[in-house]
Amino acid sequence: MKKMIAATMAAAMIAVSLVGCGTSGSSTQATKEAGDTQTASNEAASKESVASSDYPAGPVTIVIPYSPGGGSDILTRKIMDYIELPNNAKLVPVNVDGASGYIGCMQTYNSKNDGYTIMAHNPMDVISYTLSGSTDIPLWDKLTNICGIADDFNIFVTNPKTGWKTVEDAVAYINAHPGEVKVGNTGSNNSNMADCLRVLDALKIRDKVTVVPYDGGAENKTALMGNHIQLSVNTCVDIQSAIHSGDHIALMTIGDRRAKALPDVPCTKELGYNIVTTKPRGWYGPAGMDAGQVKVLQEACKKVCDNEQFQKEILELGLEINYVDGTEFHDKTGEWYAQMKPYFVE
Repeated sequence: MKKMIAATMAAAMIAVSLVGCGTSGSSTQATKEAGDTQTASNEAASKESVASSDYPAGPVTIVIPYSPGGGSDILTRKIMDYIELPNNAKLVPVNVDGASGYIGCMQTYNSKNDGYTIMAHNPMDVISYTLSGSTDIPLWDKLTNICGIADDFNIFVTNPKTGWKTVEDAVAYINAHPGEVKVGNTGSNNSNMADCLRVLDALKIRDKVTVVPYDGGAENKTALMGNHIQLSVNTCVDIQSAIHSGDHIALMTIGDRRAKALPDVPCTKELGYNIVTTKPRGWYGPAGMDAGQVKVLQEACKKVCDNEQFQKEILELGLEINYVDGTEFHDKTGEWYAQMKPYFVE
């Protein structure tokens, strides 16, 4: 898999060097200290800051490391409709697109940890930046994990032209026609690719299909609708409308449970495949954020997540609210890191 991402990440590394010149020199040391940073962050989280009573005193920039319209962007802007921060402060979204979210992630990592720059991201992609070799820095561990907010799901889909209604239909055809079927995927250096390869391995068809990576979920969706590919792994938030319109046929949800937005679609766990990662979304900050400031952000976000109308609107977008605090968010990410690692060392 690393061979597939080498060209992409070479360009990304050049761009990131412009975002934060001091990163490369500290990468090796940061890696050696991977196990220490979150511990230090957790210790800091136990200390309340007097200054946090005045926080935030102004707008808080929230970096969205993708172009407008994706899952993280949609969720962030919906949260902005509901969130109430102290002192009538506002969240200010800034889209920083590039390299599957890597550019914006590194920009956040290199920002001041003063509480006025945070990031909306998904931990599965944050994991992938280290596993793919994009950086030596274990970003998922080094960044301040503020909270987990919602879950998305990767969905294994086909189009009506294939005539397939179940996973078994697709597998039977592929076994009878090896080399004919193309499988689309969003990205080539991220968790989507790992999920795609894990599904193909579980179905024992990986060597009988061609995997085609696309830059974004929209391109992936369009390719499937045009039958340029016959199968696809894409996020629920990106393709839910296409499924409901009949342009996509959902064969399987990748996860430990069925997606509430697609209750009739079986999940990998119930079908007997040990692929149970979801596509969560959450908030991060630079390492070492003030514990009191983190608490302010957590409380404001949790209040939004507890709002029933917000939950309803998010579900209509294909997402499920699943609020967890920063410690649980970090620990769960560590489990996913271990699950995905084998697919980034091939």
